[in-house]
Amino acid sequence: MNINLSSIQLDNQKKILIVIFCVLISYVDLSFIIKAQMAGLKSLDPKITRIERDLANLNRDLESMRVFENKQGASLQKAVIKSSKILSESQISGLLDDISKAANKFDIKISQIRPSYEVKITKPAGAADKFTPYLINLDMACDYHALGRFINFLENSPVFMGVQELKISTQIPDYMKQKVNLVIKTYVNK
Repeated sequence: MNINLSSIQLDNQKKILIVIFCVLISYVDLSFIIKAQMAGLKSLDPKITRIERDLANLNRDLESMRVFENKQGASLQKAVIKSSKILSESQISGLLDDISKAANKFDIKISQIRPSYEVKITKPAGAADKFTPYLINLDMACDYHALGRFINFLENSPVFMGVQELKISTQIPDYMKQKVNLVIKTYVNK
């Protein structure tokens, strides 16, 4: 076995050179690259702060929008209630005509309209009611979809009306159309 001492010494020189090269790379990395990265991170601090502040403002504004929409929805419901008008007795014939025209528009055949005052069972002594309940009985023939659109039209009308009673039965000759008895309740001024 023959060991060459000059090759071992060369290997030590290579090792020292490698160590010096690693130290040099570490020094360059620490002094230039990491320093530049730290400076970049420090420059991002104001941006991060601004984005966090903008996010907090956005959340606050979204919450105030939700509150405003809820208040607006409540005020719209109050406006709908306020916009319903009560007719006088002389305007009932016009209302019946409007109901008939709406039924024709929705392809509903009205066979009979019977308007009447609602019978009150008890009335306290000395109490003068400003509005009198008024019922409109409608005997009709229509399909379910047309009936739904018609009822929606009546209840969204500017005149206060609501469905008091609804009876639906099938018709023998035409199973697609139903026989409907609809009672609409409204009020009239005395």
